Amino acid sequence: MPPGKKYESFVDPIRNQSGPGFDAHIYFHQENDEELRHAEELRERILQDFNELQTFKMHHEPIGPHPIGMFEVDIASPAQFGAFIPWLVIHHGPLSILVHPTTGDHLRDHTHHAMWIGEKLDLKLSIFEKFKTEQNTVRPERRQNTPDDGEDH
Repeated sequence: MPPGKKYESFVDPIRNQSGPGFDAHIYFHQENDEELRHAEELRERILQDFNELQTFKMHHEPIGPHPIGMFEVDIASPAQFGAFIPWLVIHHGPLSILVHPTTGDHLRDHTHHAMWIGEKLDLKLSIFEKFKTEQNTVRPERRQNTPDDGEDH
């Protein structure tokens, strides 16, 4: 029996055509050499093995609600989710990963709808107060990076 339509698009209200359906935030303690090395190596493997996913630059300082260094990977389809998330479960090592949908309700996406791989971190949720009136804006951490772009925004 062929897979049903549910494998082609995310359930409402998760975005489908207007942006990524899910974000994966991969965290590292920037002062921990082992975690930083693992994050850099993991990001390189993602860029090589999952090049269809939009992978963003590494932030070596807290940004937005994220309390420590991180980089983001956007997941655009259920098929990508099904391939990438199990891979992260196996390969995340000492890193914590927040996986959340993008519904437009930033606070709910990062809390109620969120799931964690590894240790759960305390996010700076007060940042989402400003998003209540700024729905559908591009957040600073969404600036894309290429493998050779060392510039930190």
